[in-house]
Amino acid sequence: MNRDQSLTTLAAFPALLRETVRNLSDTQVRFRPAAGEWSIVEIIGHYIDIDLLWMRRIGQMSNADNPQLAPAEQDQRVAEAHYHEKDPGALLARFAEVRAETVAALRLIHSNNLARPAIHPLRGPITLGDIFTILPGHDQIHTAQIAANVAAAGNQEV
Repeated sequence: MNRDQSLTTLAAFPALLRETVRNLSDTQVRFRPAAGEWSIVEIIGHYIDIDLLWMRRIGQMSNADNPQLAPAEQDQRVAEAHYHEKDPGALLARFAEVRAETVAALRLIHSNNLARPAIHPLRGPITLGDIFTILPGHDQIHTAQIAANVAAAGNQEV
C-alpha cells in the first residue's frame, strides 16, 4: 500500500468502524470473550489511545534523531480509562476526530523525512514511512478482533 492509499484507508476507517458496530446491541459491544480480553467498546477506546500515541511519536520522530519510543501500555490504559463503561457512540465520534488529526499529521510528513528512524519498543528500528503500514495494519488486527467478539457474543440482546 502506498502513502496515498494508506491515508485514504486511514481516513475512511472511522466510518467503516461505525458501520461495523451500528446494529450491535449494548450487550454485544460490552461482551468480553474471556477474562482479560477486551470488549468492542474497549477496542474503540484503544483505537483512540493508539492514534494519540502515534501522533506523539510522529512528533518525536520528526524532531529528534533516532528516538526511543515509549511503549503503549495498552491494557493498563484501557483499564484506567474505563472504556468498558463509556458510551460507544461518543467513543466513535471521538475516534473520528482523533483519526482526522492523525491523518492530517501524516499528510504533513515531507517525503524527505520518511526515512527518519526511531526505535519502537516491540518492533525495533522503524521509520516515519513505516507508520503508513503500521497504522492500517493495527486497524485490521482489531477489526478481526471485533469480528471474533461479535461471533462469540452471538445474538445476545439486552
